Amino acid sequence: MKDSDMLPGATGAFTPMPPRPWLITFADLFCLLLAFFVLLFSMSAVEVGKWKSLTQAFSRHSESPIAGPAKPLPLADHNKGGMAEQPALDLGYLGQMLDAHGKSNILLQNSVIYLAGEKLVISVPADLLFAPGNAAIDEKGGAALFDLAGVLRNIANDAEVVGHTDPTPVETAYASNWDLSLARAAAVADALKRAGYPREIPAFGVADSHFSELPESLPWLRRLELARRVDLVLTPNGGAP
Repeated sequence: MKDSDMLPGATGAFTPMPPRPWLITFADLFCLLLAFFVLLFSMSAVEVGKWKSLTQAFSRHSESPIAGPAKPLPLADHNKGGMAEQPALDLGYLGQMLDAHGKSNILLQNSVIYLAGEKLVISVPADLLFAPGNAAIDEKGGAALFDLAGVLRNIANDAEVVGHTDPTPVETAYASNWDLSLARAAAVADALKRAGYPREIPAFGVADSHFSELPESLPWLRRLELARRVDLVLTPNGGAP
């Protein structure tokens, strides 16, 4: 290599760097600081909620421009995707609450409240709500359902209504016991919704298909009376209305 090819100020021979003892002290200090911060981190407790909020905030502001424009945030005050889900109540506690409330509610006073697996069932005698062979809720039944809805609208548990009949063939405008049981379930679900229950309530009619589950030791008339009922079934699941 010619002298003219060298950078200005460079020489042709390699000159070793003079020893710098302070680098050893600096390296030791750096290692001690690193160990100190690792120790601090290991002693700290990470708050998961704050950490998620922080990472979400960074992810919103650091999206790649190639990924396309960011989706606009929902503008509606009650947009379903942005609503916070409510936790469902424990069914054991809910049963105790309804049992206590039953002292002032004629419908609950005469109903059977029990746990069936993972569901809480409020079994309401149909005779308290409807005339024989009819699916129109009478005035007293409507008032009792309104009072019951005042309790249920404060919980987040999902619910469904199941209508039952006895095996006696229907002799009214309804084509069968299946139609009558479904019409009664739908009437109760509609009454609860109109009274303020905020969640959707599916309605089902099963006629007398569960009649055989009633104890045969009971008198026949008592079995018929228990068969004519509307079950309000509450589940442990819940969320936003």
